[in-house]
Amino acid sequence: MRGMKERRTIRRFQDRQVPMEDLDRILDAAAYSPNAGNRQTTVTLVCRDVNINRALGRINRSAFHGRVSSGIDYVSVDEPSIADDPSIKNAFYDAPTVITLFGPGDFLYTAPDCWIMASNIALAAYSMGIGSCILGRAEETFDSEIGRRLVAENGIPEGYTAAVHIALGYPDGGFPEAKPRTYPERIVVGRYDDGRYEE
Repeated sequence: MRGMKERRTIRRFQDRQVPMEDLDRILDAAAYSPNAGNRQTTVTLVCRDVNINRALGRINRSAFHGRVSSGIDYVSVDEPSIADDPSIKNAFYDAPTVITLFGPGDFLYTAPDCWIMASNIALAAYSMGIGSCILGRAEETFDSEIGRRLVAENGIPEGYTAAVHIALGYPDGGFPEAKPRTYPERIVVGRYDDGRYEE
């Protein structure tokens, strides 16, 4: 559980590529992610080409239409996001490796399958000292000339849709401290261990 509590989102990466053998270990762990009906339909596209990642990151940035942080309400001071700093033009934050997960466009559980696998990738990466940033807008990013070309050239099955990106690289400055957790109070139905319900 330490990894789940200590992993942080990284947006400042060193100019240092993740070794292929480490990526293989991360992807092997990802293969064991829970998935609907054990269909195992998720396809991983690993891009280690810095120029392609930069181009896709700019497209992803242009698809961002979320709120922009204010001076008191922000995503992160330590690891600024595109919502915090409008001068950031690459939504992949110059990460040396970007993994994109694809699934069948007509399958109800493609999105949860891919996002669960993205979480496993991030946790596996952290266990090896590698930082990660999980990003949306994958479908919009690959609905572009370069995205469609990558799909065609790399054998992504017809009808598959890009669901999520994971930017990977070594943190430039280490892993930041966790923010305080502010989730709502837990709600528990059935207060007794023997299964009785309190009336």
